[in-house]
Amino acid sequence: MKIGIIGTAERAVAWEKNMGQHPSVSEVIITRSLDDLGTADACVIIDESDTNLDTLMEAVKAGYHCFLVSRLPRKLPNIEKIYHASEESNVAVQFSHWPSLAPASQWMIQKIQKPHFIQIIREIGHTDFLERDNIPSYYWIDELAFCIKWMKGAIHQVDVNQTKQAARLGGATHIFLRFESGSTANIFVNTASHRNNHIRMASDASYILDCDILEQKGRIGKVSDGDRLFFQKKLFDASRSAELASSQFLKAIQLNRPTPFGAYDLYRTLKVVDKIGKKLTL
Repeated sequence: MKIGIIGTAERAVAWEKNMGQHPSVSEVIITRSLDDLGTADACVIIDESDTNLDTLMEAVKAGYHCFLVSRLPRKLPNIEKIYHASEESNVAVQFSHWPSLAPASQWMIQKIQKPHFIQIIREIGHTDFLERDNIPSYYWIDELAFCIKWMKGAIHQVDVNQTKQAARLGGATHIFLRFESGSTANIFVNTASHRNNHIRMASDASYILDCDILEQKGRIGKVSDGDRLFFQKKLFDASRSAELASSQFLKAIQLNRPTPFGAYDLYRTLKVVDKIGKKLTL
């Protein structure tokens, strides 16, 4: 395959390395414009601008398999159009949703394919939150997307609550999801905390998993023959996230299967975000 990378040279070089080392890739080109891709089979679009979804749509319509590297887009009408266009064109679309693509997350998804229970606690020190200049919804939408992707099934119920102070200045948001299967997900995000903390936990009939995202440490627990809960530990290398995401994108193209986080995943997420937005101050 011939892969095109659209973006600034500084960021494109790293992605050139990630893509170029895959055995299915014969050539990687770096360009500033979609018009210069030529006969490429797929492209990585590195673009945080407000028009990145327009570029993505153009690439999909042109028949390129696409990997958009940016914050998770939140424009539901655009994503719906991109989803339908990708289905009609039979091209793969992947978004850089790192909570789904990171090695720790992939490990959890592989160990428990159908969770019965997910619990996520994400606390951001208020000083850090102000320095990063993000809005609170940036954090809980990331976690919401991860839960929806992992659970897969239809959502039966959504409950949400939020601290009543000026939400854009930081505070706590609690989201509860109940799926038609009976499984539940609980998300708590606090951007006014005194410390940073990020824990994900899940279970099914056989295992209990938990992962400290900041420490990149995970545990998997199951009942032993002696009727005790026995845990095994696992360490992760977050620096390999882009490399693994590149490999999964290329495999999805080769095997004609869904990408780890594609247009349909984002469309489902934003539908729920739209419902939550009617109850919260985003």
